Amino acid sequence: MIRVRQERIDDAAFARMRREVLSAWPTGREVDLDEAAEYQRKMPEGKNFTKVLAGYRASGTIGLFPRSGVPVVEEEIRLLRAMNGAGVRLFPFTTDSYTRNLQLEKAQKGLEESIRTGKAKLNGYPIINHGVSVTRRVVESCDGAFDPRSSRVANSFVGEIAFASGMTAMPNSFFGWIGGYDKTATPEECIETAQYLGRLIGCYADRGVVISTDTHGWLPNGVVPMYVNMATQIIEALVSACQGVRSVVPLTNFQGNIAQDIADIRVSERLFRKYLDRFGFHDTLIPGVIGNQSSLFPFPQDIGRAFGYINYTAMVAAMTPLAACSVKTVDEALGVPSIESHVQTYRSAHWIFNMMRQQQFEPDSPAIRQEERMAELAVTAILDRVIEMGDGDVAVGTVRAIEAGVLDSPFSINIYPKDQVLGARDLRGACRYIKYGNLPIPEEVREYNDQKMRERELAEGSRLDMKTSVADFWALAEGAVHGTVNRAEAEPQTLALSRRPVVVTGTVGVDSHVIGTKFLSCVLREHGIRVIALGAQTPPEEFIQAAAKNGADAIMITSLYGMARMDLEGFREQCTEAGIGGILLYIGGILGIGARNFRDDEAAFRRLGFDRVYPPQSDPVLSVRDLVADLEAGGRL
Repeated sequence: MIRVRQERIDDAAFARMRREVLSAWPTGREVDLDEAAEYQRKMPEGKNFTKVLAGYRASGTIGLFPRSGVPVVEEEIRLLRAMNGAGVRLFPFTTDSYTRNLQLEKAQKGLEESIRTGKAKLNGYPIINHGVSVTRRVVESCDGAFDPRSSRVANSFVGEIAFASGMTAMPNSFFGWIGGYDKTATPEECIETAQYLGRLIGCYADRGVVISTDTHGWLPNGVVPMYVNMATQIIEALVSACQGVRSVVPLTNFQGNIAQDIADIRVSERLFRKYLDRFGFHDTLIPGVIGNQSSLFPFPQDIGRAFGYINYTAMVAAMTPLAACSVKTVDEALGVPSIESHVQTYRSAHWIFNMMRQQQFEPDSPAIRQEERMAELAVTAILDRVIEMGDGDVAVGTVRAIEAGVLDSPFSINIYPKDQVLGARDLRGACRYIKYGNLPIPEEVREYNDQKMRERELAEGSRLDMKTSVADFWALAEGAVHGTVNRAEAEPQTLALSRRPVVVTGTVGVDSHVIGTKFLSCVLREHGIRVIALGAQTPPEEFIQAAAKNGADAIMITSLYGMARMDLEGFREQCTEAGIGGILLYIGGILGIGARNFRDDEAAFRRLGFDRVYPPQSDPVLSVRDLVADLEAGGRL
């Protein structure tokens, strides 16, 4: 029985829900809806996200929409003022991973450690711990509009603090949680959380304050066309509009192929307007479309290549009708960016925005028109099937569609999607499907897609598969339109083992970066190793329990969010207490916040009892070889 419906939350029920949300931390007592709306109405227009974005669009210029967020208030203010100096007026305000998961005691500890040491111990701004009065200082410190980031668990509370503090936009992307942030929440729970934020924004609208929501859709975490992403963004917009949201912003992702990227941007707003009008939301504004330098793909660690990647994105953005664009900083791959890198990155992007827009260059080609047609056909087919499955109710249709795989995407963190689709790039770098799963992709789109995939297979002389998809995932960071697989080296070698080792894999704490652990698990299985895959967001004690229960030889942890050291303090000792003190412990990835020296991280995790420590982008085959060598050295093979 599906309990969620596409209908507005009753006022009395919403009041009860708000009391529960705001009771989770003492700063909730600072929120007064009427006082907050009055505060919002008195703010200058330059603080309102909808008006700033619409202003960029009307003037024909393009704004920057960067990512930022550090734990200490004074440092956050300093960062924002520096970005102001580089021309930034739209601020996506990143909360830290503990806040996003409502682990507020840990967030408080990280905040206090950041203040005490002068070094960031959190990967964002702990907005709930800081509260309304402190965060208003941040909002008032610079010229611009704020759009905070959270995930499902804390989304309602973050929204309450953010809007009461003067922030005027916030994503309401429940498919983003399914794709990349929440491991165990049901689709119904994700929709219900989005309905809360939508209703909260609707309450502000009733009081004369327009707060926008930008839609992110189902982030695919891999190389596939943006059809499902675009369709799910529109579903998110419909769910929000039903709760009273008056301003929605499509957020389109750059994939690295000019024709496909331009086509997706052109199609996006057209389809948003079509479906909003179809459901009667004629007064819901679309103040502009924002482009996003896709968070889906690895970012170059080399500064020169990083500038190239950023400026390519800026150039393509400037050739489209985008009102704003998000680009990463040149040191994105190294951790929390420095103020200087923010400034230099945005100056560089602005230079390209200005040069291109002044020339009023509007690209057109048969390839762009073809990609527009493919996107419009595919997205329309997906949306119409979802609506049909819900008998006209978008929320009901969404739940049924995920269950049936009609909505699906690769490498999702959540346990409920089918995860039956896979993609790769064609010879020119456009993203296509290798496996469709149960997606309702029209025949015309399939024929075009399959033709492009056959062209690459003929050129390379091999079938496209998971290894191709992973190689293509890294391609942009390496300055290539698609990856290269060395088939001789890629084939797993049969290991002459006296027994089959058992390995537990996963990411630790609240880290939602799932691709690394899924690929590692795949490589281990290919080499004949039994894998207990726990996926993303795994508490340390679950690793230990799984290892003890299954007699595991090793625990292999991947981590990319920079806070694993806090998560794993005392981990070896806990293994000993559980009777598995001799188990091999491996970890790899981004293992700290900010610019890192890998040798320092390696030494730190060695002190925590880890046997092997790997830097980012390490070949999983190396860890397999190390595992066999360590087991043989210990007399366990």
